[in-house]
Amino acid sequence: MCRLLLLPILLLSATLSVSQKTYDYPIVPKDSIYDKYHGITIYDPYQWMENPEDPRLAEWIKTQKKINAKQQRKQGRQQTLLAQTASMYNDKQTTEIKENIVKEKRKLSKYDFNYYWSSYNRAQDLRYRKRGDVIYKSLVKIKHFQEDRHDLAIITDYDVNEKTDVAFMAISHKGSDWRELHFYDLKTGEKLPDTLLYVRNGFDFIWHDDGLYYTRFEAPKKGRELLDVPVGQSMYFHKMGTKQHKDKLLYENKDTTGATFFGFTEIDSLLFLHHYYYHGEKTYKALSYEHIGVLDSFKLSTFLIYPNKKDIVLSPQYSYGDSILIVTNWNAPNWKVLVANTKEKNKLSEFIPEYDIPLSEVNPFGKDKLACIYKNDGGYTALIHNMQGELIKMQGFPAGKKLNYFYENSKNVHYTSFCLSSFYHPDLWYQISLDDYTVKPIQELSLPYNPFEIETKYVTYKSKDGTEIPMYITHLKDIKMNGKNPTLLYGYGGYGITVEPNYDPSKTLFILHGGILAVPHVRGGGAKGNNWSLEGRGLKKRNTVDDFIAAAEYLIDEKYTKSKKLAIMGASHGAMLVGAAITQRPELFKAAIAEAGPFDLLRKDKFTTGAAASNINEYGDVSQKEGFDSLLSYSPLHNIKKGVKYPNILLITGDNDDRVPPLHSYKFLTALQEKGDPTSLYQIYIVEGSGHGGALTSNTFVDYLMFKYYYLYKELDLKFW
Repeated sequence: MCRLLLLPILLLSATLSVSQKTYDYPIVPKDSIYDKYHGITIYDPYQWMENPEDPRLAEWIKTQKKINAKQQRKQGRQQTLLAQTASMYNDKQTTEIKENIVKEKRKLSKYDFNYYWSSYNRAQDLRYRKRGDVIYKSLVKIKHFQEDRHDLAIITDYDVNEKTDVAFMAISHKGSDWRELHFYDLKTGEKLPDTLLYVRNGFDFIWHDDGLYYTRFEAPKKGRELLDVPVGQSMYFHKMGTKQHKDKLLYENKDTTGATFFGFTEIDSLLFLHHYYYHGEKTYKALSYEHIGVLDSFKLSTFLIYPNKKDIVLSPQYSYGDSILIVTNWNAPNWKVLVANTKEKNKLSEFIPEYDIPLSEVNPFGKDKLACIYKNDGGYTALIHNMQGELIKMQGFPAGKKLNYFYENSKNVHYTSFCLSSFYHPDLWYQISLDDYTVKPIQELSLPYNPFEIETKYVTYKSKDGTEIPMYITHLKDIKMNGKNPTLLYGYGGYGITVEPNYDPSKTLFILHGGILAVPHVRGGGAKGNNWSLEGRGLKKRNTVDDFIAAAEYLIDEKYTKSKKLAIMGASHGAMLVGAAITQRPELFKAAIAEAGPFDLLRKDKFTTGAAASNINEYGDVSQKEGFDSLLSYSPLHNIKKGVKYPNILLITGDNDDRVPPLHSYKFLTALQEKGDPTSLYQIYIVEGSGHGGALTSNTFVDYLMFKYYYLYKELDLKFW
């Protein structure tokens, strides 16, 4: 299948004896703040930490940095770990298998872009070249966008209007979810005067002639950019060469609370809009369209009106004539494909039925074909259909591998390429015939280790209520199941998102040194379809926590590891899961790493996107009594008990995170240091000038990565030298 060259890494293990000691945590001021929920009073003494301007907060952060610095001085072999990690990231070579590659003429993008480092203390710059040219030309110097010497600006996205040779660059400051759009003339490389402000992460846009459809919000209040809920979502059209205040308003969200959002996309010169539809006292959801280019008489034609239920999703994909294909979970927990007529209201019929395995993607696959990608027992199955909805080919892929880029937009080619990744190797590329579906490898990888020594198993275990939960377990093939293996249990479990077999060099290095990586598909994620995500959402969120805890119990019962060798890790929603697990079952884990997590679930909706409908749906509504009771039962901050020995925990947050503000980590850590048994180490690593996405410069990323994984190795007594 592929040739993988081996540069051996010495695998050692040792047990380090760590003497018991007591940590001296700072005494933090408390305020007499009480919140009332449904007749219940909740004491919140550290609510003052929600104010980033409170001078006590700056002093508290200083004391936490001293704790961190002391721990960092103990990381005496960081250069060894750095050298090994650098090898994992950099010592990779790819070679084409030329005899297997069929070359075809295909339409390629007009320009080629390349990120590069001009300074490791800043984010990457961007250069470009016209397709076919040899030399790259500098386009964006990120230093020109820094507001001051402390500002870390970054290019988060870019896109090109190839008809006009104009590109926009989306710029974020300090990792914020707020974006600025700056425009460039690619024929000259010059920056244009156009600038669009008040755009958010994940914004929708469509190029049209010499302009751009885009979504924006109202300007945030000065000093509250990282805290307040974004409101006033609207769709505008910007004509190049004009000021933003002259942009034409096309659609405005009637919800002024910031709880609901709309979205739009382009399919065959039509703009399709997902939005709320108001009829009298009732609210529905709707799909509507308008022709691209219609501005002065912009008017939506609504062709689908459906129930305003929080869990129904309809996603338009492809059109032919007056028909549009829609992927949906409406009355189909495993998803299916419907066909609608845009000229007749609510005319729907089934195009591809729901199967007993969940549908993950629907992609074009050459001329008049669709590739439907299904998740199937830890692997993927592609079902290829014609445009009459008939199945013409089933293509299976091995368990433990992630299928990527299985699509082909061109209608004039006979071959396309795709790749497979895993938890322990990067993308391996293949070419598939669109005529007879034969597959050949087209790339060889040379890596600084032998991936054939590693395996991924897909197992199931029982949760608290008896539900069978699937889990990936990845480790060296010759590992001994003696209950002594260092093990990392990684979780997410929210928003219907599945943690799939994607390559992470740092986790692979952990495996090469004898560690076990376990990734359970807990309820709340999307591994087994829509119903699986609903069983861990809202009032059922406790199922997610129970499933994660049960995964740890399974690993111990089956002799993979023991509590003193078990660490847990998660980010964002996964960090909340980690926080809930250690407060529910503290004796089960040796250590925990929680990044950018929401830990005060009673006040989550007070800040930034916490009040969005998607987040209220996911966690529950604190304004409702049953929602409050559910949130209180697992909210990490509110389940810390006096005198309990919690596992050692490392919290990580960006001080500029405006998706999950760092106040969550600050309050959670302070409560742990106040109440928890002081023989455990509770610490925080603050990535300065960073948002929810993590470190922004090469240097800060390396520092963050080394601190995090050195901590993991030390906690699990795993020798890496």
